Formats: sequence, structure tokens, C-alpha cells
Amino acid sequence: MKFSDIEEQEWEELQPYLDTCLLPITGLDGSEQPYEVTAGLEQLRDLLDLVEIPYKGRVVTYPAYHYVDFSEQSLTLISNVCQNLKVAGFKYIILATTKAEHALDVCEADIVLTLKEDGALPSSSEVAEEIQLLWNRSST
Repeated sequence: MKFSDIEEQEWEELQPYLDTCLLPITGLDGSEQPYEVTAGLEQLRDLLDLVEIPYKGRVVTYPAYHYVDFSEQSLTLISNVCQNLKVAGFKYIILATTKAEHALDVCEADIVLTLKEDGALPSSSEVAEEIQLLWNRSST
């Protein structure tokens, strides 16, 4: 579910069920050509679909964090966003990025989804298994 699909008057009722936030990290630095941005965003969309579609009733997708150079400062900012999302009421944070060459070691994120080493998307079963392990681990 997209953040913009949730009305203020429904949030209190929905919040117990929508306990997971999906935060896309685009990883643009401004040097990309328009066609490169398009290709990157399409690939990120495909990665997000692996979470958004099967878990629509439990996951809220927040706006993408677009311009990131993956420096220590950027990772600190992402970490702060994750921490703030948890303070705001989300129990779990899933980061998603197609920039597999950059390590997103953000301790406040529960899962970091990215491409495989060969640049391919993970399978839907791999993503499902990781998410189910997270939810099951926390409920026991």
C-alpha cells in the first residue's frame, strides 16, 4: 500500500495491520542520463513489486530516498530516517535498492533488499522467505 493511499481518519484503524515500512533507495547522484534514470527506476519498481504486491495489507511504501552517494554521511541520514519511522510506529523497516554494489549496512533497517551479484532480481520466493523469517522471528 502506498503512503498516499492512507487517509488520516483511517490511519489509527489500519496502523496495527500496517506494521512494515518499505523504503526505496534510488541511489541517484545526478550524473545519470535520463534514460539511465528511467532504467534504474524501472528496475527498482520491479524489486518493490516483490514486496508490495504479495504484502499489500501489511506493508506501507514510503517515498523514495533519491539522491544518495552511499557515503558515511548518507548512510547516517538513511539510518536516522529508519529510526524515525520506527518511532512513528512501524515495527519493521525494509530498505530496497538496485545499487547492489553499495553496502547498505543500516542497523535500524530489518531487511535490505537488493539485486543479486549478477544484477538479477531476487526471486519472489527468496524475498518472501526473508520477510516471513523476519515476521516469524519477531512474533516468537
